[in-house]
Amino acid sequence: MAKTSETAFNAVLAEVLRGKHRGWSVGAEQTRVLRAEPGTRAGALRPDILVRLPGGLPVAVETEYAPAHTVEADAAGRLNLSLADTDQPIEHAMALQIPAELRDFQDDLPARIAAAEFRYCVLSSAAGEADRWPGSDWLRGGIDDVAGAIELVALSEARVARGVEILEHGVGIAANRLRENALHFHPDTLGRIAGILHQADSVQTSRMAMAILANALSFHTSIAGLHRIPPLGDLHDELGSLSNLELLQCWQRILVEINYWPIFAIASDILRAIPARTVRTILAPLETVAGQLADIGATSMHDLSGRMFQRLIVDRKFLATFYTLPASSVLLAELVVPRLGTDWADPEAVTGLRIADFACGTGALIGAAYRAVRARTRRAGLDDGELHGRMMEHALVAADIMPAATHLTASTLSGAHPGRVFSDTKIVTMPYGQRHPHPIAIGSLDLIMEEAAFSLFGTRMRQVRGTGGDGARESAIRTDLAHGTMDIVIMNPPFTRPTNHESTTVPIPSFAGFETSEKEQYAMARRLAEMRPSCRAGHGNAGLASNFVDLAHVKVRDGGIVALVLPAACIGGGSWTNMRKLLLDEYRDILVVAIAAEGSTDRAFSADTGMAEVLIVARKGRGGDGGVRFVNLQSRPRTLLEAAETARAIRNMPADDRHGLLHVGGRVGNFIRAALCESGCVGIREPFVAATSMGLGEGRLVLRRLRGDLRLPTARLGTLGSRGAYHLDIASGHGGATPRGPFEMVPLAPGGAAAYPALWRHDAGRETRLVVEPDSEGRPRAGCDDRAEDLWGQTASRLHFSLDFRLNSQPLAACLTPEPAIGGRAWPNFRLSETDWEPAILLWSNTTLGLLCSWWHGTRQQQGRVIMTITTLPDLPVIDPRELTADQLRRAGGVFEAFRDRTLLPANEAWRDETRQALDRAFLVDCLNLPDAVLDPLDVLRKQWCAEPSVHGGKATRPP
Repeated sequence: MAKTSETAFNAVLAEVLRGKHRGWSVGAEQTRVLRAEPGTRAGALRPDILVRLPGGLPVAVETEYAPAHTVEADAAGRLNLSLADTDQPIEHAMALQIPAELRDFQDDLPARIAAAEFRYCVLSSAAGEADRWPGSDWLRGGIDDVAGAIELVALSEARVARGVEILEHGVGIAANRLRENALHFHPDTLGRIAGILHQADSVQTSRMAMAILANALSFHTSIAGLHRIPPLGDLHDELGSLSNLELLQCWQRILVEINYWPIFAIASDILRAIPARTVRTILAPLETVAGQLADIGATSMHDLSGRMFQRLIVDRKFLATFYTLPASSVLLAELVVPRLGTDWADPEAVTGLRIADFACGTGALIGAAYRAVRARTRRAGLDDGELHGRMMEHALVAADIMPAATHLTASTLSGAHPGRVFSDTKIVTMPYGQRHPHPIAIGSLDLIMEEAAFSLFGTRMRQVRGTGGDGARESAIRTDLAHGTMDIVIMNPPFTRPTNHESTTVPIPSFAGFETSEKEQYAMARRLAEMRPSCRAGHGNAGLASNFVDLAHVKVRDGGIVALVLPAACIGGGSWTNMRKLLLDEYRDILVVAIAAEGSTDRAFSADTGMAEVLIVARKGRGGDGGVRFVNLQSRPRTLLEAAETARAIRNMPADDRHGLLHVGGRVGNFIRAALCESGCVGIREPFVAATSMGLGEGRLVLRRLRGDLRLPTARLGTLGSRGAYHLDIASGHGGATPRGPFEMVPLAPGGAAAYPALWRHDAGRETRLVVEPDSEGRPRAGCDDRAEDLWGQTASRLHFSLDFRLNSQPLAACLTPEPAIGGRAWPNFRLSETDWEPAILLWSNTTLGLLCSWWHGTRQQQGRVIMTITTLPDLPVIDPRELTADQLRRAGGVFEAFRDRTLLPANEAWRDETRQALDRAFLVDCLNLPDAVLDPLDVLRKQWCAEPSVHGGKATRPP
């Protein structure tokens, strides 16, 4: 049988790839396509396949039948070469292994290519060297996955970064010139521009205005030559400067006759507000920006401006409009769009979708979702350009309170096919605050109460237009944002909280954006309070993000999908309880994605939030089993391709496995299937640590290298006694005629005696042994003697638990005082039903397994620290002394006496703490009668747990 040569195969493969993107130019085995450089070998000048993409850089694809020993070297040899005709460099090359069995087929080869699984990797030029991704092993996927990877790597990250620098520099110069000229000659200018943008004047407002102009000039440059649009150079005056009048006339013709209303309308308004003597000084640097961006080939101006806006956006502290990173946006979009189950070859099904972002910001998320939809329609053989108008008019829904943000979102979306005309969009600027005679408004959250279509006329909502038509700026048509109509709601909502004051002068930070007055802020808070009967997730202490969950819930259809970026605290925080209940009651197929890295910034999917975040994807509809798939990535995806491949790996996780590792080439994370209440599953690196932790709560000891599970009698602490009092009920300020707490706490002098001793504060230097001396004494306040005596009699005990447990500096999860004492906020009391149980509970709590229980049960908002509350303490799993024999309890007492004066290292150093390890053996083996076989697996567990970022918090005392 004749074999198919690689050359013949490449010709067929090139034809298949051409069908994956109508805009691609794909050549196979072309000679003289690359420019010859001195010393370049002849073979390097003929790539196996060369893919040229509109608006992107060329990508070389080198192929070889498996095992393909030389394909990577061949791909690396294409890097940094340039095209002979355009001088474009090759920054990325793909090494593609052809399945060996395809060599045996010549007939029906395109169909066999479509059904085959390929192995591939991408090599990129970095500092003159070839950087391989993934770093080890190979990506595996079908031809659609290969085509998707080619499309993503064609976007030059280096050029995008350079474009952002250019844009930021030019915008800064123009804004400074604007303000300087305005202050000297036309002071009203800044107020007029601020009014156009619906915000107070500031340096950031000026920068935002200049960024909008830069975006328009850059977009103008990218479409010059279409529809008889002249280049900027043709609009210069006799002095060689860009003419303000000719530019405005050109933009007006574009608005009325062609398209691009989202880009040029607001830019024209800003330009008209600037006096003629100032315009010349600001247009010069902005025209230079447009030219420089064109020179480096950065044609996606809307994307560059989107990245710039996150740096320039006004009121970011109070509006919390943190920009979703591009790779994070692709990750979330690729997790949600494939869940739709849409027939991508059916144009009616595609254009019938409704995808919404009611906190759209710069359009990063909805833009990524639209990109994911377009890519799939192209792979299915449709022309996504032909569908673009209907997608803009009906399928894509976006809202924000910032006019500049909604216009930029429209620019981002319409820029996908700038030559395609469309009319009205479903992109609206929502009213915010009080503007007489209109009622108070709270932005997109007002949509929670809107159950039917409504008219934009008279609501202060402004709809972004696609075409100018008669030039109308306010639309009176009805826009359908009815409840239960969206297929996808994808959002990164603001995180602000009314109780988390950013400033002592700001009454309600949640509503402090746009210079709202104190009266407006209180009115807006009342407006939100009026909605509470219609909300299920919203909670003041959780912040506005929880209210946006309610908005997503009411807008998504049954069977539709919500995809949210939320603070990681939403999985375990008490103020998010209602949100979690909503998910469990009304959703199924729930996915939670977190990052198990060090530091809050590295655990965020957004730029600049400084807090850990999670992605939540869930399908609306009852009937779920209550299970959740938790995914923990080792790091945030760095590139668009890494994000897309990570999402594909998550989608392809084994359906029935309870836990396992996630691979994209090499290991990139792990997955765990558990109940949503198992919040400890978020942000961990080793899934088996989670399996052991959950097993302890169920009375099972699950260890690697240990055949089968061992029964380990555990119980919830609350079933063994009663917790102590809340610290404010013990000692608090006067606050009136009758103090809330009967005691005043004062430091206890060393060696001093006290009637009411207390263990009140944390002091890591004092808390290294199982027995800790009291540090304070309670002195009854005037008239509170009886209350003080009652409280002492009801709560004082020797056993105390750490609520604010700093794992990387403190050794003890529980301790005993020499005599009964009052416990405070740091060390609350727990009174066991039998005092004979105290040694067993104390020892258990400070073994490796006990530390694991405290870590798992508490919240881990800060790394190296676990927090419980006095109300959650009774739920802590501990050894059940009721199932221990009298002899075991006696032996526990002996172990306590042997270890009471031995010093323990901080909890995160258990891996090297000889005392802790000896305690594990003495209590688990000698007292509980577990077999010696548990000790080696326990040592592995100890090292794995101490290596968790949430345990060591980045300290050098972690395991090597």
